[in-house]
Amino acid sequence: MKVVIENVIASCRLSGEIDLVKIARHIDGARYQPSVFEGIMFTNSDPKADVFILGDGTMKFHGLTSEEKLMDLMGSLVSMMREKGLNVKVSEPLNVKEVVASFSLGSRIDPKRVYEEFKEDGVLYDPSELPGFILPVGTSGIEVLIFPEGTVISKGAKNIPDAVSSLQMVETRINKGR
Repeated sequence: MKVVIENVIASCRLSGEIDLVKIARHIDGARYQPSVFEGIMFTNSDPKADVFILGDGTMKFHGLTSEEKLMDLMGSLVSMMREKGLNVKVSEPLNVKEVVASFSLGSRIDPKRVYEEFKEDGVLYDPSELPGFILPVGTSGIEVLIFPEGTVISKGAKNIPDAVSSLQMVETRINKGR
């Protein structure tokens, strides 16, 4: 099974000189349009990520594929702001909010088999809402989406190991009858 980390969503909080106008001036590609959004929006190119900085100092990251890349990007943004003369520091460390991961079974899955295997676990299926199954994983807030074409997606995990283990559990149970 080859798991792909699709997105790690996280945030941290800055303190100090949180002047959105000044910050936007010093970050290439940053957009600060308070009439549209009460914060700075920009897309980082390497690594590719969307970053939002709010007036209260909250920095949100979307689109990265590892916690290491998150830490590196956060550190480089804070360093860049300091180099430009802004007095900022990280006052609340990086907190992963959600990990989205996926893998492909490599072939179609019989929807009846999926339902039979996971019905005791509370699997949901409403093709008018989503063309796949929604499987809650325990009480952790993780949901695994299982699509008939063979794609399996984990969402809601707070860390990469939990996302991967939820996918491994589904793969093991689906493949046991193949």
